[in-house]
Amino acid sequence: MIIDEFKKISLNGRVAYGICCFENALTALNYNIDEWKVVLEYLWDFTSIRYLDDWSGVVAEILPENLLEFKTYEEHDYEYLDEENFKYLYKLYENIDAKIDFIMTAIYNIGTSHAYTIIVDYGQKSLEELDKLIDYMEKNNIPMPEQKQFTRFSFEENRGWGSKFDGRSISSILK
Repeated sequence: MIIDEFKKISLNGRVAYGICCFENALTALNYNIDEWKVVLEYLWDFTSIRYLDDWSGVVAEILPENLLEFKTYEEHDYEYLDEENFKYLYKLYENIDAKIDFIMTAIYNIGTSHAYTIIVDYGQKSLEELDKLIDYMEKNNIPMPEQKQFTRFSFEENRGWGSKFDGRSISSILK
């Protein structure tokens, strides 16, 4: 996979590709897909959000490395996550493969790579973050989504961010 192929794909499309990588990893690692739908709902919100802060705030709270840092809900002052979801995710994450944490963090990094900036040229920072994810997927023999289906999310739209869309429509799990 050549990262240059993603130069014409919007940031929304790049994040969507990352989330599809995550879905493939869940399947390849034999996780119970139904248990992960709540996480996927949070991640897929990126493609239709109005404000990046809303997505980045909640995803930062649900990243396994961050969430597992605290054993109880009361130990952290969560802004977005309620106690019920904290307990659910804590139990879900307790024995996850490190690959899951890496891929979720990579999605977050791609999504926030151009926060509070204008995307210039081809959005080099998000391309670099996506390249790290692709390299990781390849090294760990996790199947990757077909890049072709993401070409419809044009970098020419909305100053590189791309048009909003319901990411669940391309999800292999939430359809």
